[in-house]
Amino acid sequence: MSTSRSHRLRRLFAVVSILATSAIIPHSIASAADPDPTEGIPASYKDYDQFPACSESVKTFCVASWGVDLNGDGVFETPNPNLKISFKAWIYNIKDYKAPGLVYELEVNRPSGVPSFQELAPEIPVGTAATFVINTGAFRPSPYLFASSDVNQIDVNQVDGNWITTGVIRTYSYTAAIGCEDDCNNPTSTTDFHSFAQGVLNHESPGTLRDSKKGMWVSSNASVTSGFVFDQTELTFSVNLLGPAKRPDGTDNTLKYSAFLPDTFIQFAYGTTADVLATSLSTTRTDLGVTTKVASTSTRVTSPIPGLLITMPDIRLYSTPVSSQSVHSAALRYSTAPTLKIKPSSSLLRAPSIKRASRASSTSVKVVGGSVSGATYYQAMCTQGIVTKFAKEKTPTITVKNLTSGKWSCKIRGVKKVGGRWSDKLNVKLK
Repeated sequence: MSTSRSHRLRRLFAVVSILATSAIIPHSIASAADPDPTEGIPASYKDYDQFPACSESVKTFCVASWGVDLNGDGVFETPNPNLKISFKAWIYNIKDYKAPGLVYELEVNRPSGVPSFQELAPEIPVGTAATFVINTGAFRPSPYLFASSDVNQIDVNQVDGNWITTGVIRTYSYTAAIGCEDDCNNPTSTTDFHSFAQGVLNHESPGTLRDSKKGMWVSSNASVTSGFVFDQTELTFSVNLLGPAKRPDGTDNTLKYSAFLPDTFIQFAYGTTADVLATSLSTTRTDLGVTTKVASTSTRVTSPIPGLLITMPDIRLYSTPVSSQSVHSAALRYSTAPTLKIKPSSSLLRAPSIKRASRASSTSVKVVGGSVSGATYYQAMCTQGIVTKFAKEKTPTITVKNLTSGKWSCKIRGVKKVGGRWSDKLNVKLK
């Protein structure tokens, strides 16, 4: 790997690790078998090849447009060429892993790379908004973004047969751990990036609730973010944040973590609405086995994509939020690499018994379960391969409609604010 590529990917590897280690959630709402992950990528394209600008001769695998709001007036413009600001996009993980991800990054192309091309200040001050449109032709990126920047919007749509990724982001700062190949908790050095923006939409199969994640994003300024998992049984997100405990000037390195959950994902994963979920979650951190609460806010968002924004803006790698003296003492030497969790604030309802799942018509199944104390309504789910259909009723007798012929596996759960535990499954065959 060349030196320039190594520098380019240092931050990328940190953020991509959450996607590579993500837990697989059982079958979702996809409507067709997942094709070869590399389908739509031209045979001539190589990992990390930067996309050119779209033109009459280059229609796909190109950057259709991009702009930066350097004046803070809401107007996005291509910067003056004298500033040497560029927007880069590329795909990686094609050959080795067959899990191609779409990456974007703002850069400032300074002579000799000092400071690093990924340091955007002073040309692009921290908090500056930028927008982009990327055309990947027949290749469909994940709808779900992990970003090293603040995010206003991310969206992936098919337009005239081409997959178009659009985004609006804001640069932010982070402190990088250097010399941390073996132990990112105890780096040999640190450096500040005063303004930075990079993101990745990594490959996801339909078995990860992919289609429901349209517009979903997560962002963090940790040096390394890993182990991102959604536990569908416990309805819990967990993620590990690593980084230096101190910035180069000796002040605390304050991390932030944000997640945007679109209404579609909330409905399918939690069985409820964003308004209800906003009052039904708790956030914690665990350091060396000690768990404490983390201050967070949940904000209802209605546009451009409706959903719930969860923010944790003040995460210290050691400080008074960690009550254990042993944890505090350890953190004086290095970062404690906290594990954050976003989970329901109350215990989930027990799983109901499932009494039967029977053919109601050629295109529907009736699911009957036992009552669950505390449930305000019930949700049924029937799965065939990667295709899943949902329905809900006030009672545990639910008809799931719009099914095709073949064998379906069905189960049921009670809902009180958020969905409870799922029942066992029963199979039924439609002809």
